[in-house]
Amino acid sequence: MNNTVTPSQAVPETAHGPFTVHRVEIGLHLFLLIAGCLVLGFSIGMRTGGETKVFLPGTELPLPELCTSKRVFGIDCPGCGLTRGFISISHGEFQRAWHFNPASFVVYVLVIGQIPWQLYQLGRIWRGRYPVSSNWIYLLPALAAASLLLQWLVQICFPL
Repeated sequence: MNNTVTPSQAVPETAHGPFTVHRVEIGLHLFLLIAGCLVLGFSIGMRTGGETKVFLPGTELPLPELCTSKRVFGIDCPGCGLTRGFISISHGEFQRAWHFNPASFVVYVLVIGQIPWQLYQLGRIWRGRYPVSSNWIYLLPALAAASLLLQWLVQICFPL
């Protein structure tokens, strides 16, 4: 009986047995990578006009207002101004981004940071290693959510 394994049959071994990463996990990494790239690309290509208008690349018609809170209740939600803030940050207009939503800087870093992070994770999988997993990864989204809520509360309590 021949126990020889050809390279095409080899399964990388780890301390926990054969290396397996589910397609769902790979799909999630790919989705987050593509989403980060799309957000970066659109924020570079889009432009703002005035205080509320956002334009797609090559168009002169502004996108419609999407915030349900603003349309129904007449008040901004915690995420109001993020799109305009992302566009402003991508164009180097940091003071304008702060005006639209101060938390846009934290959320921008979180979203755009997905590009190198997901490339790193997919690279590990490609090389037969497990993706990095830690509970500390949840700190950044929690920080982004907290900054969104904090800036919103400040705007409500101390309107300009």
